Amino acid sequence: MGVHSTIVGEVVTAVSDALARLLDHFVTFPTDGQIAKVKQKFFLLGDMPNTIGVIDCTHVHIQAPRQREWEYVNRKGRHSINVQLVGDADLAITNCVVRWPGSVHDARIFRESRLLTEFQTNRPDGVILADSAYPLLPWVMTPFPTANTPTQMRYNNAHGRTRSMPNNTGLYCATQYRCPSQSPPL
Repeated sequence: MGVHSTIVGEVVTAVSDALARLLDHFVTFPTDGQIAKVKQKFFLLGDMPNTIGVIDCTHVHIQAPRQREWEYVNRKGRHSINVQLVGDADLAITNCVVRWPGSVHDARIFRESRLLTEFQTNRPDGVILADSAYPLLPWVMTPFPTANTPTQMRYNNAHGRTRSMPNNTGLYCATQYRCPSQSPPL
């Protein structure tokens, strides 16, 4: 397009910085007045009561950075940034962490997130559904590793149905914003 890559890089950096400053204004957790509606929408998705969000990480592919390149190599041998997203039943992102190289495990990103710190001191009125990479907490529900009873099987099925739709938020974002010189996302 006739624009030097240095200029493109500067513009991308400036736009990214501007968006990051606006993040807390647009990406917010449901307020107390919105919680009941959020829970109802999640329940309609998969019969999982008291759900206020789903959490997962997704890898966004990048070109190999010049510094500390090895930190960005994920478990599949690709360069990425591991992005933690919390979504609601309408596919809106209600919390995100975009700062960790691809080699960092989902559990560490969660363990060092402001979300964990905030919810340890101000427990939410509901639960967040997570996969087995996350810890089981009073407000983070994970599936049973092995469902041995009909009740555990029903729980795992409801957990999976409820998580599946909003969880696609991260996959959608990763496919839309991948590095053009890379093959399709994970």
